[in-house]
Amino acid sequence: MNKLVSYCLFSYNQEDYIEEALNGAVNQTYSPLEIIISDDASTDGTYEKIKNFKENYSGPHTIIINCNPINLGIGGHFSKVLYTLASGEYLTVLGGDDVSKSDHVSKAVAYLEQYPAISLIDFNADIIDEKSNFIKIYHALPFDKKLFTLSDYLQLKQISSFAPGRIFTKSLLSNYDAISNNCPTEDSVLVLRALFMGGLMRINERLVSYRRHSNNTTSASNMGKLSNLSIIAQYYRDLLKLYDDKKIDDTDFELVFKRIGLEYKLRKLKFDGKKSKLNTLSKVIRIKLLNIAYKR
Repeated sequence: MNKLVSYCLFSYNQEDYIEEALNGAVNQTYSPLEIIISDDASTDGTYEKIKNFKENYSGPHTIIINCNPINLGIGGHFSKVLYTLASGEYLTVLGGDDVSKSDHVSKAVAYLEQYPAISLIDFNADIIDEKSNFIKIYHALPFDKKLFTLSDYLQLKQISSFAPGRIFTKSLLSNYDAISNNCPTEDSVLVLRALFMGGLMRINERLVSYRRHSNNTTSASNMGKLSNLSIIAQYYRDLLKLYDDKKIDDTDFELVFKRIGLEYKLRKLKFDGKKSKLNTLSKVIRIKLLNIAYKR
């Protein structure tokens, strides 16, 4: 019998895109599926469209809707949905401006069950514009599938990840406390959790359409506004939880602790708002020096 999947759709001020995202959710061929549509106190008509959609839906999937009375931010919103509303053994997450292909969940589950030692799998995507026109493939990945491990992270190797449409097991929640309300992202937090627990698999199959527009959280301007310290604090909380639960030994704890410290320094440099050519060159040099010092 198929395992229950929680399809979690997060919305905030996306009234122009939410209906297409909702149609992508209910058109999934996988069953059993609970579709959780949660709005983070939108100030436009997003939640009204969600309510109307649910009232008119008569298909096979269970639909749960939620509207936060106040804006919780990404970390708090994610934790409320995943820790208190979702019941699935497997979970997948999308934004209210992205669109799943109809076989998204079916294929994602098949891959997850093909690799039972892996707790998180990321895919690829098509990029669409505000009018849903195809722009390009998100990444021309040089592999069909690839496993990234904690060793790769410690050795400063590039970890290829992509949040929209990812699927993961409940172990990424049950082995950790809820993500803090202060943490402005769940993306890299889940990646690091997965690296702690067997690794992250990236598969070069386009299962969603990722919408690009000026208000994307991952746009360069918005990434620069995120609190790097809050993200790093969440990393340390997760690491300490594993250590307290005796799921990581002293040696690995010290190695990861040091690596997270480097991550903070690198983030501060990367997202520094100064744009001059001289400052860019200075950043490159300082990043290289930090990496050399870390490897010693």
